[in-house]
Amino acid sequence: MQPEYVTEVTSTNWSEIVLKSRLPVVVEFYTPACPYCKVLTPIFHRLSPEYMGRMVFVKIDASANGEIARGYGVMGVPTLRFFCAGRPIYEIVGLRSEQELREEFDKVLGIHKNCVTQSSPIYA
Repeated sequence: MQPEYVTEVTSTNWSEIVLKSRLPVVVEFYTPACPYCKVLTPIFHRLSPEYMGRMVFVKIDASANGEIARGYGVMGVPTLRFFCAGRPIYEIVGLRSEQELREEFDKVLGIHKNCVTQSSPIYA
């Protein structure tokens, strides 16, 4: 069985996993009925092992955790929101190819590589 590199979060464990992470976090906001999410999610899972140790990959069902989605201004799915030290730092809305996502992830890591050490955390 293949190890899982993407953690499903809910309002119960959001703060602990996303906001208190010592690494940058990329969150996939999705809904089970979203056709574009069904295409993006496997790509998100395929890319996650490449970034192990550099970025945490999580996903959250925006329909079941609407208070979190609304609280971060997520208006549609799929949305990828990047967090560092509890702060949102970047966003991708809509479907992207695997190569486009890899380029975006690398860009975020390049720009924000020191964000955790240069930021004071915000805990909700």
